[in-house]
Amino acid sequence: MSVLSDEHIAKTMQAYVEKITAGDLDGVVAVCEFSTMACESVGRMELEDNPRVGGSWGACGMLAYPKGTVGVLVIETLDVMSFDEVGKITSMKAVWGGRNMRGL
Repeated sequence: MSVLSDEHIAKTMQAYVEKITAGDLDGVVAVCEFSTMACESVGRMELEDNPRVGGSWGACGMLAYPKGTVGVLVIETLDVMSFDEVGKITSMKAVWGGRNMRGL
C-alpha cells in the first residue's frame, strides 16, 4: 500500500535536511555517494521554502552551510527527489553552481 502523500514527501524532505545537518549518513535515504559527501562537508542544512510536491516527486530550495563556514557562507541549492510507493527516496538531484554561493 502506498503511503505517498504531499505531507509525507514534505516531511521526508525536512527529515533529509535534519539528517544531513546531524551527519547521520545511516539515516539519509537518498543516493549514498552524494549523501556521504554531504554528511562530511555540510555543517547545517535547511529547507528554504515550502516543498513543491506532485505525485511521487518533491522539489525544494535548500540552504547548505559548509562545515567551517557556518555563518560565513551559504550555498543555495534546488533539490529534486523521487519517492517509491512506500515513501522512501529513490533518487535525488541537487542543482547549484558558483552563482549560488554567497557570503553572509
